[in-house]
Amino acid sequence: MRKGNGIATTDIWRQAARAERESRAEQLTLPSGATILAARPEPLDWVMSGRIPQGLLAIALEDRELPPGGGDRELTRDEIVDLAAFAARLVEASVVDPPIGEGPDEIALDDIPVRDRAFIFEWACRALNGEDLRDSADGASNSVAHSTKEEPSSASLERFRQK
Repeated sequence: MRKGNGIATTDIWRQAARAERESRAEQLTLPSGATILAARPEPLDWVMSGRIPQGLLAIALEDRELPPGGGDRELTRDEIVDLAAFAARLVEASVVDPPIGEGPDEIALDDIPVRDRAFIFEWACRALNGEDLRDSADGASNSVAHSTKEEPSSASLERFRQK
């Protein structure tokens, strides 16, 4: 509904954003076997809204002239905390249905198996990097198994670099 002056209401904007997100959603089969609807994150939106912690963004945008692994360094405690918070926000933002939250018809993030959360995070990160995400569940399980064993480092954040 529009206000009397023809300006859109906040509800109209929210409904439009929700509809746009749902139109981009695709089915995603998780390692647990559950199927969800997930929408690829919009990289520009995440950068412009400040949802990528500045420290992680700086690491992701490090000098590309370095050889693979050549710029590898251990993340600080604060960077690890920022990465964990970013991962949780990215998973929550990517899942369209069932909704993640604390409401009666929502699932709490902590109730989602860690392998599924890691898979959704990796899937969303590849979307942020512009990669094609048409993976099968088998290929996805293999990459999730790898990602859960990987130590946080600047190399592991390579997927955030812009091409």
